[in-house]
Amino acid sequence: GVEIDLQADVVKTKDLTWTVGGNMGYNKNVVLDLGGAEEFEFQYTGIIRVGLPYGSHYAPKWAGVNRDNGDPQYYTPDGQITTNYNAATLSVAEFGTYIPVITGGFNTGLTWKDFYFNALFSFSAKVMRYNNEDYFNENPSFITSNQSVRLLYNRWKKPGDDAILPRISASRTFTSRDIQDASYVRLRNVNIGYNLPKSLLSKWKFISGVQVNLQGQNLLTWTKWRGFDPENGNEYARFSYPAPRTFVLGLNVNF
Repeated sequence: GVEIDLQADVVKTKDLTWTVGGNMGYNKNVVLDLGGAEEFEFQYTGIIRVGLPYGSHYAPKWAGVNRDNGDPQYYTPDGQITTNYNAATLSVAEFGTYIPVITGGFNTGLTWKDFYFNALFSFSAKVMRYNNEDYFNENPSFITSNQSVRLLYNRWKKPGDDAILPRISASRTFTSRDIQDASYVRLRNVNIGYNLPKSLLSKWKFISGVQVNLQGQNLLTWTKWRGFDPENGNEYARFSYPAPRTFVLGLNVNF
């Protein structure tokens, strides 16, 4: 792996300072030995196999929906299309890993006289996760629970439909269709504040400083991930509570 961290002052004067910075880690791994075993399969799409990165996915490769009859289709290991689902013979390990290859962040800070502003972004790239939330939300077998509107508008209904989801009577299976890109960029923190000038505090000798600030956490996230939160560290999404968006108004008084 390689890690880089850079920080710089873009502007630095008596009243104005502007700083920017960033860091990034690039880490890859490969399983070399499993004590004599070749591989271990896990629930849903997980596999640990010699020669693959840890956290690799293993599942039948999704080939879309048959436009004539609405059947779900899968690729065989040699690239042919079949409608016969058999995880034991169709599964391949070519969908990446839930361990991010690239992680990092970038920040900027601005101070002008007694005002200041700081922002921090974080990001993760080259990470694939199994979205078990879609498996439930788009599964006709769980029609009594909350369902995605995709099940209504994007499923096959008649011959010729170019649909994302198969016919309503088709079985929902574990495939690469639910292995999704969980890369993201997140506005992690924004902090805006004001330090009261010393001249305003001169009447109160016992107070050395007063600061007012407003801080926001997890304000925005840019991602292709369809689940609750791309940042959840599990190999598959399972309705874990997402990172909350919070706002904090603070007052610091120093004596």
